[in-house]
Amino acid sequence: MKGLAIVPARGGSKRLPRKNLKMLGGKPLVQHTLDAALDSNIFSKIILTSDDEEILEIGRGIEGITVEKRDPEHAKDTAKALDLVLSIVSREEIQNEFDFVALLLPTCPFRDAKDISDGFKLLTTDFASVVCITEMGDPIQLSVGLDEDSKQIDPNVILNPSPLITGNTRSQDFQKYYRANGGFYMSWTKSLLKNKNYFKGKVKGHAMDPRKMIDIDYESDFKLAEFIYNNVLN
Repeated sequence: MKGLAIVPARGGSKRLPRKNLKMLGGKPLVQHTLDAALDSNIFSKIILTSDDEEILEIGRGIEGITVEKRDPEHAKDTAKALDLVLSIVSREEIQNEFDFVALLLPTCPFRDAKDISDGFKLLTTDFASVVCITEMGDPIQLSVGLDEDSKQIDPNVILNPSPLITGNTRSQDFQKYYRANGGFYMSWTKSLLKNKNYFKGKVKGHAMDPRKMIDIDYESDFKLAEFIYNNVLN
């Protein structure tokens, strides 16, 4: 079994400039993901792909990391990580060499090696993919819709009638819901080539500890990550 990990780290970020290079716990943000991929011991190759030489230089300094300069088409603000992965997997040599392919986003720095290895254990031949997920903090059954013009709310946007109307608001009684968190998306190479997506076909979910959940897009997210690193995880 040979696995490929792809870590996409653009140099440009409008919401949080140079975020992949920001220092968290004494090392650049992107390195947390590279280290987790290496420590999981499930990948035969780990590719750090970026349009930024400073980010690529971090990868060059870590044994076991392969760096690739990203083509301009996949370095735009509108570029999707999935499209980048598919462009790499479309290469014949990748298809011939690797049994499974994982996408690891550097904006989820607290997903660790155990999360990745535990996720890999779930990737059985009767399923197409495994995705890292986190339980949503608030019951979606209590959601309301909002008309932006009139400011009128619609309590029946999820359930009709809404629990807010029936009075059945005990959160313990609601089904739990989860969301993908960017920790990892892992699929058999053949399944990914067929489905062009990590969520098509039969998909399993690895539920990550909510305390480790942070998806860094803004300065406030990074400040929260610093707090979690210093006060929760260490």
